[in-house]
Amino acid sequence: MMALRVGKDPLDYINEAKASKRQNMKRRFHEYRPNDSFVDRFEHVAERFYLIIFSADWCSDCTVYVPSLAKTLLIAKNNLISAKVVDYDSYRDIADDLRIKNVPTMIVYDKNWREVGRFVETPRKAGTVEEEICMIMESKKAEPSTQAPPDANA
Repeated sequence: MMALRVGKDPLDYINEAKASKRQNMKRRFHEYRPNDSFVDRFEHVAERFYLIIFSADWCSDCTVYVPSLAKTLLIAKNNLISAKVVDYDSYRDIADDLRIKNVPTMIVYDKNWREVGRFVETPRKAGTVEEEICMIMESKKAEPSTQAPPDANA
């Protein structure tokens, strides 16, 4: 997937942001204290997931959510979760291919690059970015099995 190749590690994205936003993002990263239960949930993810985050310098939500998620991922230290931040303005063609109209958009893919879920602009089902991402990853476990149910009459 092209987004994985052109995307940046969240910390690199923060460090390379325009000066006017970089200070705010770095401050948010250093001051943010993720909820321990979400860090624990990230630590215990047992299968590969890819997070592709579309962000933009001009987006105020991005300057809050990208550093928050970056801090949580750094603390969790789970190598099964790979996150890349793609600049929306620089890679509009990729954003268009993925039907991204607003930022931030965070897309969660499984190990086979099937989209598991996404959220746009702000978490809608949960209170934080971390919780929303956890809910998306955990929903993969809750997917119905593709196997036929056992025959009850056998």
